[in-house]
Amino acid sequence: MAVQATLQRLHEILENHPGDSAAWIGSVIDLGGRDEVRFYRELNSNRMWGGAGSIANQALADNPGLDEQSWQAEIREFRELMIELGSHLQARGNEYPDISSWLLAFNNWNQSGL
Repeated sequence: MAVQATLQRLHEILENHPGDSAAWIGSVIDLGGRDEVRFYRELNSNRMWGGAGSIANQALADNPGLDEQSWQAEIREFRELMIELGSHLQARGNEYPDISSWLLAFNNWNQSGL
């Protein structure tokens, strides 16, 4: 999946989450066609991967009111999309230091069925 398509789907998923994560992803998507350097700087930022308050941390968010089966499917898809994005950033090199830890966690959670 292309980076823009991955981000667009993340944006759609995050619209169900409280806070400004969807709006932030939307602003990054807008950068994609205009400023590739800033686009990748944002994708490799603390806001994306840094822990509490980051986009990656949305994998640990509470269910915003979806039925449990839908929520589990959505959060699993979220983790898969983050794996795709993180793998892409690693392949480009000079990635945010926490990406490898997040990818390991996302893979482990998805394999365990959580």
